Amino acid sequence: MKSLQALLITFIILSTLPTFGQSKQNEKGVNSVDSLFNYLYQKNKTGAAFAILKNGKTIYKNTKGLANVEYQISITDSTVFNIASISKQFTTYVALLLEEEGKLSFRDDIRKHLPELAHLPHKITIKQLTNHTHGLPNVDDLARLINVQKMAHWQVVQMALNIQQTNFIPGEKYQYGNTAYVLLTEIIKRVGHKSFEAQLKEKIFTPLRMKSSQANGYASRVITNKAVSYNVFNNHYIYNPIELETMGSSGVYTNINDMILWAKHYYNTIIGNQSFYSKMKAATILNSGKKIKYGMGLQFDNYKGIDVVFHGGGTASYRSYILHVPAYNLSFVFLANSGGFSGLDMIYKSLDFVLEKFIQNDQPKKITYTDKELQKFTGIYEQSPGNYYTIFTKKNKLFFKTYGSNEKVLLPVLEKSIFKFALPYSKFVFSKDKLNFIIGDFNYECKKISINPPKIEAVKLSDFIGIYRNKAHQITLELILDNNNLKVKQVFNDSFTLNPLTKTSFYAQGFGKLDFTIDSNKDIQGFKISGANFRNIEFKKN
Repeated sequence: MKSLQALLITFIILSTLPTFGQSKQNEKGVNSVDSLFNYLYQKNKTGAAFAILKNGKTIYKNTKGLANVEYQISITDSTVFNIASISKQFTTYVALLLEEEGKLSFRDDIRKHLPELAHLPHKITIKQLTNHTHGLPNVDDLARLINVQKMAHWQVVQMALNIQQTNFIPGEKYQYGNTAYVLLTEIIKRVGHKSFEAQLKEKIFTPLRMKSSQANGYASRVITNKAVSYNVFNNHYIYNPIELETMGSSGVYTNINDMILWAKHYYNTIIGNQSFYSKMKAATILNSGKKIKYGMGLQFDNYKGIDVVFHGGGTASYRSYILHVPAYNLSFVFLANSGGFSGLDMIYKSLDFVLEKFIQNDQPKKITYTDKELQKFTGIYEQSPGNYYTIFTKKNKLFFKTYGSNEKVLLPVLEKSIFKFALPYSKFVFSKDKLNFIIGDFNYECKKISINPPKIEAVKLSDFIGIYRNKAHQITLELILDNNNLKVKQVFNDSFTLNPLTKTSFYAQGFGKLDFTIDSNKDIQGFKISGANFRNIEFKKN
């Protein structure tokens, strides 16, 4: 999920609540949920649909806001949203059904089904695709590097099939992304001998009577009752279309009524069997033995003493979330076109209200630090190549800034070694020589590094200018000198200023790190670029 905004919670009790809702305690919780929903969303702005299920019954459902601002069309329970990454659990489920039919195995090497990737040096299993331990670079990051503005699903598939190397040995790390599920749709198509969207409809949507649900890989395709994605700029709504219309990783369009049917299926399985969900929510175990709280299209955690199984999604301004509380046979479903983090408010504060008697609300012991004590957290941290943070202290307080900038952000203490960041649902958790930057459900592990860049005068910037090309993905980048700054020039984006890390390596925040290769004559041959979710993509100088 991207973007943000947070607040408090509320809810109205329906006239025919099941036994669960009869007690005054539970009635109060449901009423609080409704209050929150009506506080967060207004009739004249983009909005959301939200539902709570208990024992297979819908105990709360509400919609509010505009599906289409231009025509003032309100959101209803028939309004269709892109559910982004929640699509991953549908894709996993189809693959499990195909495994049951004997058409694939989650132990299969993907090169068996995708011979275009035969050149990859390591075996990657279908299971590693679904649990994000495959090591393949993320298609979203590749698209930004290629600098395309829009891509249909089939184009993203072709880009993924041109990947030349992995970021790490499969199974060594967990790195969330979308490439794996894009490739899984292609495997599903090939082994099932039908399009992915046709199999998804045939195997899941039709049996569950999810009549308003579909997978879509084309931005231009008309979808009935679709909520529109917008950004707000200077108090005006601006269309915020999806750039990569991928399926498998995203691409499912559905409404709250159909998602209620899917939530019910978690407890009362109609297609496949309960063992599917057991596999999907089982911990991922890395080669090192470390356990990750992500299975195959489902995450799990313990929230205030309550075990929860969940997944969120976000693309453009669409937001979605589904959360199950198995011990109480509860599910929460959220769909929106309003962006931000309000979905996390709705889900988790509703959970607080509905299970108030069972929630552990222990407050952490308040911690204070001196400047000397804070020193152990200070330093430069790398989130990814080219993306560096500086943590420093001043007057017994800890601060954050992007490396090389002057803009600082205060990090208030939450508890021991944990500091609040400026974004909602965000914090820094420090341990020896690393920090975990947590934003919502995402955890970015940042390692402490040492940077000692040369003075700009010591680097002959003119040596690096020129045209550089990557053959596999047909990317062209031009390096230019502009006011004595070395810059990467792209067609559709602003140029990025390259800052020296050494005399032969440079970085640009938000772009990546370039390591230049130089021959024995000291002539530059090219560079390898690494970034947020891609490593060592090679460019040759023309």
